[in-house]
Amino acid sequence: MQPNEQELAMALRGGLRGRFQGSFHLLENAFEVLNDQMLHCVTPTQYDALHPLLEQIEEQLLLLRRLSEHAADAAVAPVLQQLCTPRPMELLGQLREWCVLFNELTLQERVEASATVETAPGMQVLLTMGDDTLLSGLLANLLSNSLSAGGAVRITLACAPGQFCYRDDGPGLAEDARALLQDGVWSDRLLEQGGLGLPLVRAYAAAMGWTLSVPEEKGTCLQFAVPPCTMDLGSMVLESTGVTPQLTQRRKVYLQRELYPVLHNPASR
Repeated sequence: MQPNEQELAMALRGGLRGRFQGSFHLLENAFEVLNDQMLHCVTPTQYDALHPLLEQIEEQLLLLRRLSEHAADAAVAPVLQQLCTPRPMELLGQLREWCVLFNELTLQERVEASATVETAPGMQVLLTMGDDTLLSGLLANLLSNSLSAGGAVRITLACAPGQFCYRDDGPGLAEDARALLQDGVWSDRLLEQGGLGLPLVRAYAAAMGWTLSVPEEKGTCLQFAVPPCTMDLGSMVLESTGVTPQLTQRRKVYLQRELYPVLHNPASR
């Protein structure tokens, strides 16, 4: 990709995200003002009658905000790999944090689902190259997909040298979904059904230089061959500084937004 083309693609991705974020921030502020005004300007009976409508508006705002973030990445998915500059990453610690956040949210919503990390014996860290934002998108999409498959589900994030494997004990992926993840082939069913989750998982993995395979196993199983860390330890520590409370909170809010359609729609589980 030529430098000017890369700049345009980055501007498209960043511009879409920024424009969507700004618009939804204004809408959410307007919604809060409207809700507050109604609390003080209408009778309790009137407010109770209108409250279900307000809840529907709030729910649709959350759904549209989630879709907008997916759309910004999907707009440049074909060239995302050329736009991403993978950085040194300690993957194991990030996976553990995502499991904690996921378990907190499912417990809070009384959903029978859990996520755990498993490692090869004696493994303390998993150094690789990646991107925090793309990893967040990849994990949030996979966790949401596991929940939406229905029923209680146990998710395992398994790590071994040079490998990260995402598994759940749900009904598993349809054959055409496996083909989409591995080869980018869309079936008529998937085209009609729509959805950006699976193609974005494929795009995020490719952009980080992770090789994705989907073996035939019971439940869902996605294997990622992750590249070795190509920088010295000093540089790696400098770029992978400790997780801050602010970063953890941002990840939690992002995961809440991703899981909201499933956690608040029993029919989808």
